[in-house]
Amino acid sequence: MDTLIARRYILQKKLGSGSFGKIYLVLDKKAKQGEELKVLKEISVGDLKPNETVEANLEAQLLSKLDHPGIVKFYASFVERESFCIITEYCEGRDLDCKIQEYKEIGKIFTECQIVEWFIQLLLGVNYMHERRILHRDLKAKNIFLKNNLLKIGDFGVSRLLMGSCDLATTFTGTPYYMSPEALKHQGYNTKSDIWSLGCILYEMCCMGHAFTGHNFLSIVLKIVEGDTPSLPDRYPSKLNAVLNSMLNKNPLLRPSAAEILKVSYIDEQLQNFKCKFTDITMKDKTLNCQKEAAHIVNAVQKKVHLQTLRELSEVQKMTPRERMRLRKLNAADEKASKLKRLAEEKYQENFKRMQELRSRNFQQLSINVLHECDEQTSEPLIHSQPVTELDYVSIGHDEPTENEAPNRLCMSEPVDHEIPEDPQIAEAYYNDEFDSCSESSEEEEKYNEEDENAEISQSVSRTNQQDSDVEAMVMYLENVLNNSSLGLSSESRNV
Repeated sequence: MDTLIARRYILQKKLGSGSFGKIYLVLDKKAKQGEELKVLKEISVGDLKPNETVEANLEAQLLSKLDHPGIVKFYASFVERESFCIITEYCEGRDLDCKIQEYKEIGKIFTECQIVEWFIQLLLGVNYMHERRILHRDLKAKNIFLKNNLLKIGDFGVSRLLMGSCDLATTFTGTPYYMSPEALKHQGYNTKSDIWSLGCILYEMCCMGHAFTGHNFLSIVLKIVEGDTPSLPDRYPSKLNAVLNSMLNKNPLLRPSAAEILKVSYIDEQLQNFKCKFTDITMKDKTLNCQKEAAHIVNAVQKKVHLQTLRELSEVQKMTPRERMRLRKLNAADEKASKLKRLAEEKYQENFKRMQELRSRNFQQLSINVLHECDEQTSEPLIHSQPVTELDYVSIGHDEPTENEAPNRLCMSEPVDHEIPEDPQIAEAYYNDEFDSCSESSEEEEKYNEEDENAEISQSVSRTNQQDSDVEAMVMYLENVLNNSSLGLSSESRNV
């Protein structure tokens, strides 16, 4: 039996282990369509020290305040038995480190366009955090996740909320490959340290390896603190290399902020292209989604009509032979009346059009006196013409109605050719009808098939809608960044 947590989360499989505990893929029984799969981070409270428990709770509080397409979405946190649990968004594309290793194994590299797109997404996410005075403190490829080819920053296990504009968090923590010189020298940690880590990630995406490497921890530290700043291969633009060098400046005061990098001329141009591309993707996805929804609606209507027909047949099947005969006669009368009404309208329109043509022709050819005489001649055949309903009534093969019957011509039905037999057995022999079977089980089967098909289509549409919402949110945030003049430098100082 599947393990149930908090009466709603069903464990699917173990995804791995993090800095605090185990990570599982779970199925949320109460989630909206398309959001059933989520990630559960289980932290054993008994194994944690008091300060570590506070850190875990801080992560939950921080995540609950963040709402950005470039940041992993937080759903809930709770205590289950002896574990502190955090429920977050599931990213099916795994993390960026896995993606880099996958490309290295087959000898491939990321395209410049892909690298710049991902880099901009990370910049937008980091800028969003820093605007809210939040540090990540452990930015690395393993903490960046892919979902629908969008990068999302996650694992805020050692984040800190800054209470003052010049505060420095002095805790020594993080991955050596991505740590800044000031953090390694115990000089504190601020937003510029996150920028250093982001520069290391940019280098790793371009070169498929770490910016600073060594045989051991000490050699890596020496290269970060005293070594030369690495450069990108010649296949990448010099402007992108200039951005990297500014982010890996050993003096944190000389490093640009995320907002300043977004206003660099090269990045600003890519932002515009990025926005146009994502806008086109959103429009195409919306068109495709509308087509899917339209097909779903048409299919649902057809199913409804089919079920309605089966129900009507079921009702008819329950009737006696006399009731069936009466129903057929009523339907025939209604059909005949509608046919006569349609013919009458057609004749009226035809006569009216002919009268208008005659008047127009006579008006052009004759004088006023002649026109008056012509009007009398034209009106005469119209007066003596037979009523449309009477002609139609005669045409169906019946005698002309009397004057008393004339007003009801359109309501008269075809005379009954023979009487309904009084004996039920004889009537059954005369009017025995064959109907398609319409048992309750067949109706239920149709209903279940319809629900299954509707669920499948709705799930597909929901997945599309979910992807659209992330892309649309990214486009909206791009527009805000592009329109926000307070984020950037002046136009004269855009180049790094």
